Amino acid sequence: MKSRLLIATTVPETMAVILRDQPRFLSQHFEVALVTSPGCELNRLAHEGVSVHVVPMRRGISPLQDFVSVCRMVLLMFELRPEIVHSYTPKAGLVCMLAAWLCRVPIRVHTFTGLIWPTRQGWKQRMLKTVDSLLCACATHIVPEGRGVLQDLQAGQITSKPLYVIGHGNVAGVDVEYFSPHASGLEYACAQLRLLYKIEKTDFVYAFVGRLNRDKGVNELLAAFENLPNHSRLIVVGGLDDTAPVSNQAMSTLTSHPRIHWVGFQHDIRPALLAADVLVLPSYREGFPNVVLQAGAMERPVVATDISGCNEIIAPGLNGWLVPVKNTQALTLTMRQALNTPVTSLQAMGRSARKRVVERFERGEHWRRMLAFYSSLDIRTRPFQTMHKDE
Repeated sequence: MKSRLLIATTVPETMAVILRDQPRFLSQHFEVALVTSPGCELNRLAHEGVSVHVVPMRRGISPLQDFVSVCRMVLLMFELRPEIVHSYTPKAGLVCMLAAWLCRVPIRVHTFTGLIWPTRQGWKQRMLKTVDSLLCACATHIVPEGRGVLQDLQAGQITSKPLYVIGHGNVAGVDVEYFSPHASGLEYACAQLRLLYKIEKTDFVYAFVGRLNRDKGVNELLAAFENLPNHSRLIVVGGLDDTAPVSNQAMSTLTSHPRIHWVGFQHDIRPALLAADVLVLPSYREGFPNVVLQAGAMERPVVATDISGCNEIIAPGLNGWLVPVKNTQALTLTMRQALNTPVTSLQAMGRSARKRVVERFERGEHWRRMLAFYSSLDIRTRPFQTMHKDE
């Protein structure tokens, strides 16, 4: 008889995009159910072939709504009776771990995909750390997405429980056949994108992919780009994020600059990556950024900030460049350095980037590591020993 596994995320986009096809794979070995908030991406979960349940969970600080969410999650767990609950993202983690503890679910796993409190100060930081400590107290197994997140949890004294990183990090792996510069039909889609925005072959193209959120370093990116030569272009892929909006000045630049092309949210980011020479991700914080892996699989070097996740993927000079956080001058200089790098060197860096992704983050191998992880757990909640434990 298969064990019952409940996987939770705050919003359905995480299931539909980042964890896509993982539940379907796991359903060969477990009785899998999914729970997330309502949203337009819910219908995309049908192809997973598992049951999908809706519990509203609101991002941000919302004590009353969180209490209601926990109550509804408790009712769902009483109905499903899972042996394992695994939550991703902060709010789903808080709601699910509290509910699973109240329901005495034997195995309660939370994956930290990134931490907010290291970039906050004062009472907000103290509150966020308290929430994470409560979450960890309710969980039986804690999985940082990468070694940087693990070190932050330890430095912040969030929990004394064992912390483990699965494989080399990341929660989903990369479909290296899909994210390939040679994928079917991709060359045509890229050509259409370049034609639409009148991007010439002689132009040097940067791409940014992510939510338009100030913590993604959008303000610094736009300021840096304005200092670059006229034959440079910037393709921006991503929707607005009201939780930490970019400045009004940045929005004005984004919508009016003749060499910046904001294409909004895209289900398929590959044409933008293929059209670009380099991906730029100047985030203030990350867990383990999927877009850096995806760009690498597409043979694109990356300019990224020297933060957790990014510095676990990027080896300077091999597959990209690292710059200090919130440093527009350093970002400008490094983006200019990328622009002045010979084409043959950029291509070599791109090949190295794909090689590293294939060797360390291929999706099928990640799924098998996840299966080994779940199989190592038992109802006595012993810490699993098959992963990379911090020395």
